[in-house]
Amino acid sequence: MSPRLRRWTPRTLRGRITAAYLAALVVTLGVFGMVGSALLVHNLRAADTDEVTARLGDLAAAVQAGDLTPVDRDPFAQVITRDLVTARSSAAPSSPVLTDAELARAQQGQIVVHKRVPGLGSDAVLVATPLSPERVAVAGSSLDSVNEVSRRLVVGVAISVPLLVLLLTLGVRRLVGTALRPVAGLTAEAQEISTADPGERLPVPPGDDEVAALARTLNGMLDRIAAASRRERSFLDAAAHELRTPVAALRAELEVGLAAEGERDARLALRGALREADRLGRLTTDMLTLARAGAGEVPLERVPTDVTDRIRATAARVATVYALAVEITGEEVVADVDPVRLDQVVTNLLANAAQAGARHVAVRVGEPLVLVVDDDGPGFPRALLPLKFRDSDAPGLGLTIVDMVARAHGGELVVGNDSPLGGARVTVRLSAP
Repeated sequence: MSPRLRRWTPRTLRGRITAAYLAALVVTLGVFGMVGSALLVHNLRAADTDEVTARLGDLAAAVQAGDLTPVDRDPFAQVITRDLVTARSSAAPSSPVLTDAELARAQQGQIVVHKRVPGLGSDAVLVATPLSPERVAVAGSSLDSVNEVSRRLVVGVAISVPLLVLLLTLGVRRLVGTALRPVAGLTAEAQEISTADPGERLPVPPGDDEVAALARTLNGMLDRIAAASRRERSFLDAAAHELRTPVAALRAELEVGLAAEGERDARLALRGALREADRLGRLTTDMLTLARAGAGEVPLERVPTDVTDRIRATAARVATVYALAVEITGEEVVADVDPVRLDQVVTNLLANAAQAGARHVAVRVGEPLVLVVDDDGPGFPRALLPLKFRDSDAPGLGLTIVDMVARAHGGELVVGNDSPLGGARVTVRLSAP
């Protein structure tokens, strides 16, 4: 679209609808006006031709019977023998109204000719029929009245069509404005909705029309935006809370290490700093996973994995950092899982148990792929059970990550306080693809 044409394109929906209707109306009325006028004129000329043909039939029958009286009384008639007029009405000229070529054709059969004829005006219809091999009867009629009707019709169409187009366009513009008024109201209401009141919604008009469906759709979108905003605030609050503790602890451990006088105290401080650095790394990985999951499912790269061996290696590393006693039991399981995500699951479960105060953790691996983690800590607060890992009540980011990884693998996460060690029990089920 050229810049000039774009400049004249209506910007509002009502303007575009009105412009489209106006264009369609002009084309439709123009086509129907021209076609209708042409058909009317054609029918009028055909009616005149039929009337002249009927007159000529009566006239020819009388002349062949030897009665020339109908010729004298006819509005316009001639009897032409060879190239001479042998009988005519008072309005007809004394010379033949047919040319030699037309006369020769008429001697072969009936013909209809439209042309200028003296006595009939600038436009006339002539009908000629043979009476004998050398004799032809001709009758005619003026078409000036038909042409006058045509001119008046064109003038009437030229005057009435623009007026009709104007009235219909104004009516449609008003009708479209009335139909779109609820949309304008929804627009105004949407502009007034404040982020300070996330529960505010658009009024839904009564009925089941498109405007009501639009209002419901917009309200559903606002609900999803509000839910996403709540999750974002919850995530930021949890992240800030989670990061504040290990940063402060890491700083404290490093200060202790710097101030330590003996090697043993320095090593203890470094071990504590290592634990907090590991915790920071885990939190960073968790937040990256949550950020990626915001646009869809958690990405997985499934490969055949010795699950039990991988769990042993990850548990040994975490146990060293947090000074945990970890016992791995169960079957030797090999499955198609994402080994990196499996590491996240084990790391988060063991680190959560350690941070809650547990000193001993038992991990049992079963078929199909199930991890049951028991600890001797205080367990989950009863007020939080059952846990909803996408709510702000979920204890930290760790279990939320475990839940997301489990669901990405087609499994589930179940938590409770029924551990035989006296603390929490967490069950993670993963499914093969």
